[in-house]
Amino acid sequence: MRVLLTGKNMLLTDAVEHYATEKFSRLARHRPKLERAEVELTRQATREIQDHYVCQGNLIEAGRLVLRGEARAANPNIAIDALVDLLEQRLERQHERVASFRRSTAEGHLPPTPEEAFVEPSTLEIVLSDYGIDARTISHLQEREIRTMEQLRAAVDDGHLAVRLGPGYDRQTRDLTRVVDKLRL
Repeated sequence: MRVLLTGKNMLLTDAVEHYATEKFSRLARHRPKLERAEVELTRQATREIQDHYVCQGNLIEAGRLVLRGEARAANPNIAIDALVDLLEQRLERQHERVASFRRSTAEGHLPPTPEEAFVEPSTLEIVLSDYGIDARTISHLQEREIRTMEQLRAAVDDGHLAVRLGPGYDRQTRDLTRVVDKLRL
């Protein structure tokens, strides 16, 4: 990622340019496809000493503006730090939103299980006991973090139920698969 640093009402030293390039390169690990960061460092004569330097930045990816931010400080290096921290937080938040959306919609991924699903007896326990699955197998499922019917269905669909249950549970794997198949009809 390239960093294009410009100064307004001030001369940029090599140390400040190197510092900005080093700091802004951290953002590339959050979005590797970032082309460049356009950074403008401005010195303003204000009454408040903590607002003397304003650092504004635009992150560009594929010719489009991805993110914009601004930070103020008494020192140019501190303003650069504050802006990088701000942009890093925003990039992480963007990534979390996208990851959360993918988790809930992509095949094989499930949304987080609500707390009411863990109330005793759970729906999983009731349904499986109705189909003749013994309590030992149900408790073993819960130990293996399979606590809802959706999680059991996903484990059967992925073909990972036998692996999750472990050795010695071949018959129970067949019985659970049969139950899940019956419930689909």
